[in-house]
Amino acid sequence: MFKFKKWFGAKTKDSELPKEEHVEVTLSEQEEDKPVDPSYELPSINEDQVSISATTVSPADGALIVGFFVSNGLIQKVKFDTVPLVLIDSEKRVLARQSFEGDSIGEIASGSAKACVVRFDQNNVYVKDVPLDCQVCFDVPAKQTEGIRIDYQFLPENISEDQQQELERALAGLPPIKPGEVNFSPLHAQITPQSELLATVIIRNATDKIIRLEQIPLALFDAQHVELTRAQFDIENLTIEPLKAITWAFNFGTISQAEAIDLSSWYINVVQ
Repeated sequence: MFKFKKWFGAKTKDSELPKEEHVEVTLSEQEEDKPVDPSYELPSINEDQVSISATTVSPADGALIVGFFVSNGLIQKVKFDTVPLVLIDSEKRVLARQSFEGDSIGEIASGSAKACVVRFDQNNVYVKDVPLDCQVCFDVPAKQTEGIRIDYQFLPENISEDQQQELERALAGLPPIKPGEVNFSPLHAQITPQSELLATVIIRNATDKIIRLEQIPLALFDAQHVELTRAQFDIENLTIEPLKAITWAFNFGTISQAEAIDLSSWYINVVQ
């Protein structure tokens, strides 16, 4: 929801706003055959605010058709140049995000609400199933803070309380992560008796999107910054929620130990 400052004009009395809500319907060219449900209850118009509320969300071959109302409680009409929208669920997780031309909404008279329909393209939809309780919002960038709090999405099963505390300390001790980053941080690496290199990392998701990891090409470097090995890992159904972290073990397979390997410190990079 946008909340505008008073410099838009002097505050008016309630009686100066139209007593009847004038509702217009504007459809994108692609969706002229998919009108907003006329039985949907009109949203309230809040003075000094422009707000948005979803009416319908329908899947369409991987894309989403989203209907919504935009209400204008300002003392003057509103017209948009661009309309950045985001679809979120009840836990504020981002389901879809896309910017639209201002003509998708057009002009909204003072004290009126307008019904609109837009299409989120498939590549801008981040989930397969959209919950019923989702809502559409104006996509206003959040003010960045110095630090981002990342919590574990889940911890490995059947670990002791001491092991759980150790993992919590490891996560808390990682270097700060920037907004919008996905980071692989080393946790533990070892050479197994079968000469296989096993590396466990903490994967942090500092974006506001659900991250799906399916094919990950990784290279592992030792304390001397020497690349020991690289491999591509095919993973099914691994998702990391926004501002969450998980631990994950990667088995790089058998490696040559012709020379001594220094794993006193190491790191992993995603490679092409």
